[in-house]
Amino acid sequence: MRAAERGDRAGLKSAVDEREKAASLSNHEAASLALVVASREVRTARGPDALDRVHDAWSCAHELDAALAERMRTHDEAGAEAALARIDGRGLDVGAVRRYLADPDSRWRAVGTRALVRSGDHDARLQALLDPDPHVRRQAARAARDAADAGDLASLADTARVDPEPLVRTEAVRAIATLSPLPGEDAANALRDLWTAGDDGLREDIALAWASAAVWGAGGREALRVVVASGHGAGAVEAAAAVLRHSDAGGDVSVAALAQLVRSIEQGAPATRQQAIAQAPLDRREILAAVEAAAADDDDEVRVAALSRLLEEKLAGTVEKLEAFARPGSPMVRRARLALASAGDRRVEAWIEQDLSSQQPFERLSAATALASLDAAARAAPLLADGDPSVRVRAACTLLMAARVR
Repeated sequence: MRAAERGDRAGLKSAVDEREKAASLSNHEAASLALVVASREVRTARGPDALDRVHDAWSCAHELDAALAERMRTHDEAGAEAALARIDGRGLDVGAVRRYLADPDSRWRAVGTRALVRSGDHDARLQALLDPDPHVRRQAARAARDAADAGDLASLADTARVDPEPLVRTEAVRAIATLSPLPGEDAANALRDLWTAGDDGLREDIALAWASAAVWGAGGREALRVVVASGHGAGAVEAAAAVLRHSDAGGDVSVAALAQLVRSIEQGAPATRQQAIAQAPLDRREILAAVEAAAADDDDEVRVAALSRLLEEKLAGTVEKLEAFARPGSPMVRRARLALASAGDRRVEAWIEQDLSSQQPFERLSAATALASLDAAARAAPLLADGDPSVRVRAACTLLMAARVR
């Protein structure tokens, strides 16, 4: 712990390695070390690195609130992002950032914009949706999502249609899904107009918006029926999965959704097939049969995706087939190992631990995630002394989130 507090990576690595060899480092102790390591990285990073460290720490902003609060005291880009991370982590109330609404720095003005959620903020929120800076526009859309003001519909629809930034368009669609109550089918119809020109990513969000509690009974169900009956691609798959999550979908739309998922699993492009396999409910006999067939497909990515889902059904031979893909040298090694780890197969743990010393940062982080899935997060503690600061913080967040789940 003293080595972690000093930033002595060599000392930390030596101490962790000793405890790891003795198998005496607990998950709780590893999480405590992770908190110290990540907090220090956030507090001490300077320049462009400071912004990167805040982004690395976003997923565990709740645990790192104190460090982010300290970073927020510096009025720069990283400080503004730290404020937004704290809001997402529930460590900072939006009411506390209204003072930044008139800040000359656009990144801090975006922070203030996130607080435009009050009943009297309607006009200011719509004006912010037209701001020249995309960071301000994105936070205006997020504020609209929280405000749930029906009067924002037209402006949000315009934003989702014409804003040049994909993230802003996505946030606008997500905000539309929260607007309630709305007269008639206004929201569903606005989303229909957006569907026509939207890309796959936006269409997925539109499908989820149609299925939301605010829109489902006001035109959303009918819009989804049309899409699942005749659409294709990522948006149609998302729509079909969303329909089948509704117990009150009704026979016609449920049948169309079921057919869409089976068709996508059997005939779609590889990426679409994998998406459909990942989202399809296996309690439907037709879908289970399609996934079982995909488990013998010639495309290894599709095959591993199907086998990963079939682990849920505990079908004989599934684990052994996936373990073949998890062996060193397989191009599907990381996906297969993570699936097996998520299913609690400890036979892959030794292979996963070898990836902690990989030359590729994403492989090391993937190993940390897999170990956390095995409830063996402490075995990823060597990454807290990694030479890459991004790996150190992201691995720390993995350990902290594992502790949160426990």
